[in-house]
Amino acid sequence: MTMMDSDIPIEKRLQILAKIAVFSSLKPSALAELAGLLAEKKTRSQEAVFRKGDEGHELFILVEGEVRVHDGNHVIARLHEGDVFGEYALIDMEKRSASVTTEKPCLFLVLSREKLIPFMSGNPELLVGLLHTQVKRMRDMNELEDKLSKSYLKISKQKQEIEAQNEAIRAQKNQLEQQNASLVEMNEYKRQLMSVLIHGLKNPLTSAMMMTDLLAQPKLNQADQAEYVAVLKQSLKRMDEVFNSIIAGNQKEAME
Repeated sequence: MTMMDSDIPIEKRLQILAKIAVFSSLKPSALAELAGLLAEKKTRSQEAVFRKGDEGHELFILVEGEVRVHDGNHVIARLHEGDVFGEYALIDMEKRSASVTTEKPCLFLVLSREKLIPFMSGNPELLVGLLHTQVKRMRDMNELEDKLSKSYLKISKQKQEIEAQNEAIRAQKNQLEQQNASLVEMNEYKRQLMSVLIHGLKNPLTSAMMMTDLLAQPKLNQADQAEYVAVLKQSLKRMDEVFNSIIAGNQKEAME
C-alpha cells in the first residue's frame, strides 16, 4: 500500500507517533520521515496478528480496534487504540514470547526492522527512546515481581496456618475416635454388668425370697426345712460370689 492508497493520512500518523513514548524524543522532521516508513495492516476479528514462537521483526501500533495478548487461554493484557506492541522485535532476534489476537476488526501501523535500522543510524535518539521504554517495562516487571513475592509469602503463611488448623482438627478427630471407642467399650461393659446382675443376682435373689416364705410356714417338717435352708444358702452363696467377682473386677481396673 503506497502513501497515495493510505487509509491513514500523514497528519494523523504524525499525531499518533507524537503520543508514543518511544518516538517522543524525535524531531518533527524525523517523525515525518518515520511516518512515511510505516506500513498499514487491516485484520478481521479473532485473527492472529502473530503467535507465540514466531520470529519477530515488526513493531505494531494499534490505530483502531482491540487485541488481546495471551499465552494459550491465559490473557495477559488487552490493548486498545494508541497502544504499541512487538517492539522487542526491533531490538533482538528472539521469538515472540506471547500471541496477539484481535478482538474486533483492527487497523495497524507497522514498522519493520528492515526499515528501522537505516532510519536509526541517522536518528540515534530513537535508540535512546527504545531503551527508556524497555527500562520502564523492566521496572514495572520488578514491581510486579515484588508484589507477587509478597503475595506468595502471604499465601505461604496462610497455607501454614490452614495446615496447622487441619492438624489440630485431625488431632481432635483422633481424640473423638478414641473417646467413642472408650464409650463403646464402656457400653459393652455396662451391658455385660447388667447381664451379670440379672442372671447372677436376680435369679438367686428370687429363689432366696421364695425360700424364706416357705420357711415361715408353721407346719413345716424338719426334712423340708433342711432342704429349704440348703437352697437358701446356695442362693445367698451365689449372690456373694457375684458381688465378690464385681469387687475384684473393679480393683483390677483401678490397679491398671
